[in-house]
Amino acid sequence: MELLSQITVLDFSQFLAGSYCAMLLGDLGANVIKIEKPGTGEEYRTYGPKFIRGESTSFLSVNRNKKSLTLNLKDPRGVSIALKLVGRADVLVENFKPGVMDKLGLGFSETSKVNPKLIYCSISGFGQTGPYKDRGGFDLILQGMSGMMSVTGEEDGPPVKVGYPVTDLGAGIYGIIGILAALLSRPITGKGQWVDTSLLEAGLAWALLPAGNYFADGEVPKRLGSASPQNAPYEAFETEDGYLNVGTGNDRLWIKFCEVVGLEELTKDPRFKNNALRVKNQKELAKAIESAMKRKTTREWMRLLDEAGIPSGPIYNLDEALSDAQVLSRNMVVEYDHPKAGRVRSVGFPIKFSEAEFRVRKHPPLLGEHNQEILTSLGLSQAEIEQLECEKVV
Repeated sequence: MELLSQITVLDFSQFLAGSYCAMLLGDLGANVIKIEKPGTGEEYRTYGPKFIRGESTSFLSVNRNKKSLTLNLKDPRGVSIALKLVGRADVLVENFKPGVMDKLGLGFSETSKVNPKLIYCSISGFGQTGPYKDRGGFDLILQGMSGMMSVTGEEDGPPVKVGYPVTDLGAGIYGIIGILAALLSRPITGKGQWVDTSLLEAGLAWALLPAGNYFADGEVPKRLGSASPQNAPYEAFETEDGYLNVGTGNDRLWIKFCEVVGLEELTKDPRFKNNALRVKNQKELAKAIESAMKRKTTREWMRLLDEAGIPSGPIYNLDEALSDAQVLSRNMVVEYDHPKAGRVRSVGFPIKFSEAEFRVRKHPPLLGEHNQEILTSLGLSQAEIEQLECEKVV
């Protein structure tokens, strides 16, 4: 996939959000150069607990389609090299706490002087402004502060974190949306700009439906397990051998659902006459449905519901999800060769194009794997490169 083959990205990221953002740009064909600390590299290179032949699975997961350049950014010569790259780059991605890049001499004000067309993307816990801007923020913290955990979990249980790091990944996605929008506007304005997003805003952005309800009447949403505050039935039901998610979504599907599961009498019950009433009387409705659902296995119900056109699906373990026929047909599991880890499997690219095809063009780089190539392209001689290596600048 070479859609962004003319775009050069400098990735100064540590951990997940920024690295994921830069990887997506690389997946789209951009030339991504990851700037890392000499000797140790970015934090994820040593991040456990899982490793493949000494290579961290965390690093492998979010750093394909990138090159690696090591630079000591506490040495003025390292910063000078970074600024040379800035002069040739289109995009810079960083996810340090606000002010860190400024202290290094690589903040937006400094880099935009070197390259006025640079798109500078900062991803942080709370954003570049506001009373919390200097606070660190991990996914768990922002899942809590965005309200997400307050609506996740069983009604009578404690708040629960979503199992995937959704505010990290969401901030990475919003980062790339901002970058692509800025790239589109650059030919019109003739200049770059600063894209600023955060884990907090990513979490809040996904609260739009609960927030809409809250703004309407001031009622604070509560935890409902797998049930929905908008639709009913729309949740997981226990079957004879497991659980099955079912969503009706409208009255037509509700009537068909009742016919399939043998609960036609529920369509005449005034408590369940329409969706609003079904949501109001959700507990009674779920109890009636679950007693019927326990009469057949998950697969048996899936076949019957599919035939009737009623959305349903099993609750997979991750191994089941990754081996599902639909997932595999959409190339959402990919493989590539890594010089140390060997044959590696990874989650694929989630967007399909009619005129381009995703591929892993570059394995997640070894630390400093592309030092020679990149420094030579900047005009440094072999002797100069060796001197920088000897003095631990690169």
